[in-house]
Amino acid sequence: MALFDDITKKAAKFTEDAIDKTQEFAGNAKIKLKIKNIESDRDDVYKELGQYYFKLIEDENSIDEEIAEMRSRISDYDAKIEELKKQLEAE
Repeated sequence: MALFDDITKKAAKFTEDAIDKTQEFAGNAKIKLKIKNIESDRDDVYKELGQYYFKLIEDENSIDEEIAEMRSRISDYDAKIEELKKQLEAE
């Protein structure tokens, strides 16, 4: 009976370790997905900024507050991406 108890305990420990690893991988995947989504949002702003500059250059080559706001949004996305990457490194 002791042998059966020992095998049962080892199987339970193995299962617990496997569940912990699965949760860790799921957490990392979730963070990586967030990073990709934020990078995509940032890239949309880059595209918008490029289109704006293209039109601006065609029209009269002037700069206004809209450009500053787009740059601020890009900086915010970059900060969020770096924060999430640090979370991945900490795990």
